[in-house]
Amino acid sequence: MIVGIDARELQGRPTGVGRYLRNLIRAWTAGGSDDRLVVYFNGPAPPDAVLDAPQVICRALTARPVRGLQFQEGLLPREIHRDQVDVFFAPAYTCPLRTAVPRVTTVHDLSFFAVPQDFGWLDGLRRRLLVSASVRASRRIVAVSAFTRREIASRFPDAADRVREIAHGPDDDLPPPPPRQEARDRLGADGPFVLTVGTVLNRRRLPVLIQAASLLARRHPGLVLDVVGDNRTHPPQDLALLAARVGLSGRMRLSGFVSDAELVVRYAAADVAVFLSEYEGFGLPALEAAARGVPLVVSTRPALGEIFAEAALTVAPTDASAVAAAVDRVLVDTETRARLQDRGRALAARHRWAETARLTRQALVEAAEG
Repeated sequence: MIVGIDARELQGRPTGVGRYLRNLIRAWTAGGSDDRLVVYFNGPAPPDAVLDAPQVICRALTARPVRGLQFQEGLLPREIHRDQVDVFFAPAYTCPLRTAVPRVTTVHDLSFFAVPQDFGWLDGLRRRLLVSASVRASRRIVAVSAFTRREIASRFPDAADRVREIAHGPDDDLPPPPPRQEARDRLGADGPFVLTVGTVLNRRRLPVLIQAASLLARRHPGLVLDVVGDNRTHPPQDLALLAARVGLSGRMRLSGFVSDAELVVRYAAADVAVFLSEYEGFGLPALEAAARGVPLVVSTRPALGEIFAEAALTVAPTDASAVAAAVDRVLVDTETRARLQDRGRALAARHRWAETARLTRQALVEAAEG
């Protein structure tokens, strides 16, 4: 089978969807399959070891990146036809519409419908229109959680029977972590290290976490809050200013995007990882933290509250006092901490990228066979 893949998420600074695609390609090429993967890039292909597998054919369609729609609707359809691909995989919400090749599209969430205030007016409209058209055009739609599957079925009932629920795997592709004390020394952590990971969006309630950290700092003077992820809030939030207003200056690090090597250092150093999203399709960083034995405090809202409830303390994402109390419990109660670590590792152990890849390939075969 020849599988065409929109690989733009591997370019630049890959975040969650890029990690998702990288792990799928890694698992597909490691499984001894005879499939050929033709991966298409908007501009030069990135230096990524996963692309060196003999089954992978890299196609840079332009010398320099062009606008997204021009790439997706102007360049991709022609090249897909020229390469005679049997099925096309779109890992990031939208697929090329101007092709007759069977398509499988992964929809990670429907946030642009559910929380439109997180997007600019034009950006949100563009996303809603393209995702709606892509769902209609795709023979199979991959939903990364039961929550996202329900969201798709509710908003697109005609597509419900074409949706396949396929969860993420944990952190197999990340480098091995350093010893905990070495990690803490490298980060200068001499007190509780509170971590949150993921692109900063308004629905992820960073101001609530900042307020909670300011409450915690009164009891834990050496506490540090490390925020990993680019700030893409809309309307923009000045997180440093918010921290200064609640007396957290010097105790909050806005690390922005970090490399995989830097990310594992933070997981190794962390005493607790907090995720307060009001709306999430899955929550890959929470699974990665759990896999590495970091106790979790997560939002009660889906999908975090559904997937991680058994392995985390759950809190209302708008209640800073409740968040502070939950984090404090993890920091001071050794029994709670050990229980969350054990349950988190057990939860992560039930997720495997090899299984994610197997089920996704099955969806591709179903689409190719009509």
